[in-house]
Amino acid sequence: MPEPYDVIVIGAGITGLTASKLLAQRGFRVANLEGALFGGLVTNINALEGPFEGSGADVASTLMMEVADLGCATLSESASGLLHDDHAVLVGTDAGEHRARAVVVASGAMLKRLAVPGEAELAYKGVSQCADCDGPMFQGQDVVVVGGGDSALQEAVVLAEFCSRVHILHRGAQLTARPAWVEALRRHRNVAVTAHAEVTAIEGDHVVERVRARVNGIDAVFACSGVFAYVGLAPATAFLPASIERDADGAVLPDASLATTMPDVYAAGAVRAGFGGTLAHAVEDAERAAAAVARRLRGGS
Repeated sequence: MPEPYDVIVIGAGITGLTASKLLAQRGFRVANLEGALFGGLVTNINALEGPFEGSGADVASTLMMEVADLGCATLSESASGLLHDDHAVLVGTDAGEHRARAVVVASGAMLKRLAVPGEAELAYKGVSQCADCDGPMFQGQDVVVVGGGDSALQEAVVLAEFCSRVHILHRGAQLTARPAWVEALRRHRNVAVTAHAEVTAIEGDHVVERVRARVNGIDAVFACSGVFAYVGLAPATAFLPASIERDADGAVLPDASLATTMPDVYAAGAVRAGFGGTLAHAVEDAERAAAAVARRLRGGS
């Protein structure tokens, strides 16, 4: 078995990459493990808000280069389990097993699916979850955005620049997005908002052609070429053992130091309950986790 790492960070989103960077700067031997896209969901965002400048891909790429320059190992593998023994945490992956003195779980969250007929069958055939990536493909066409929160409206604003008509379908009586996004949406006359709408099916012979929904209890059909669903996030915790305490939604329940109920395992970012949700919160969680791990490995309390 390879020489154990000091720390394995599971996940290469902003939280995971920042934690890897901070721990490597403290002199620890760090490996960053990610079986999917490095950078996480932020790479789908073309223009970030607040203190972060540029696109999500730019921010993630910069962090990745900093992590590599610090000598962190990159493990392009998917985590499949964790096991603690007397001397280390064993991280099982689809490629084997790695050992570390401590683990930071920063596996993030995944966009929830609608779980309606046609969604899986028409994935990449009009069903998408990245307006910045796929919006230009729908130039002059009608699309449907499902959801009423910040992400849904942000993506609808992007799509409005390309599409003939953007239908926003949401289940509540009012949009739940921040006022700034509601105001941004109002500047686009090609956006139609439908409340009390629940999607029941996505249909089309080979590509998306229509969405079926119940609107105020009445069946409705929206002709469209694309469907973009933003109905919340599900924490990526399926690989974690039952001994790591989680809430009803599957989010990890760490203590104030971000330590989980498995010794030497910490949880940070969107994978944990109570996460704030912004990039600033992601960085803050990474800082807290890195500080806690450093104290633990150096014999502090």
